Amino acid sequence: MYPLAMWLQERLNCTVSGILLPGHGSHPRFLNGTTWKDWFGTVQDELENLLSHYEQVYAVGLSMGGLLAIYASLHCPQLKGIVSINAPVINRFWAAAGMVLAPALQWVFPYFPKPKPAGRSELPNRFDYSVYPLKALCSMLELRQLVKKEISRLTTPVLVIQSQKDESVDPRSLEWLAQRIVGAPQDTLWLENSGHIATMGPERELLAGKIVEFILRYSN
Repeated sequence: MYPLAMWLQERLNCTVSGILLPGHGSHPRFLNGTTWKDWFGTVQDELENLLSHYEQVYAVGLSMGGLLAIYASLHCPQLKGIVSINAPVINRFWAAAGMVLAPALQWVFPYFPKPKPAGRSELPNRFDYSVYPLKALCSMLELRQLVKKEISRLTTPVLVIQSQKDESVDPRSLEWLAQRIVGAPQDTLWLENSGHIATMGPERELLAGKIVEFILRYSN
């Protein structure tokens, strides 16, 4: 998220807070010791801190962070807007199969190897785990179900961004969200040549520009 954060700060002259969620950026065993409530608690604490200092606060999230951004807006109506990038609402077949098995496998194996779909290229300066910590994955699925259940209550302006070449999230996720966000102003962006980590992909400037446009539209 760092390249996007720098772009937004430079274009909008705004404060950007990039939080490290519990269990992330270290070792898979630490992620397995956390749940979606830990991740959301960290997001909520930071949003409350920002709202105590700034009149206009936006939440931007990539992948599972996109789910957290949506969930945050449902429980923090003071947000001016949210941006969800490649939120895993519907997964590609290979990822979906692993998620179906995860609830059973979590009691047998702590981790499941991440497949490397054809065409995926490693991005410089990107850190990620080489395995799925299964207990954490199952908790993420709980968060997804909550978002799906409550999405119709959303009233905060939202920008939904989806990569056409996402290796793990089915592009139909954008359409699913767009059809069910019925009470909030919404905008969408398709990235035709980007993968899952769109913030570091070939269309990162297009993505950042769209977010700048979205924020300026709803800023007072």
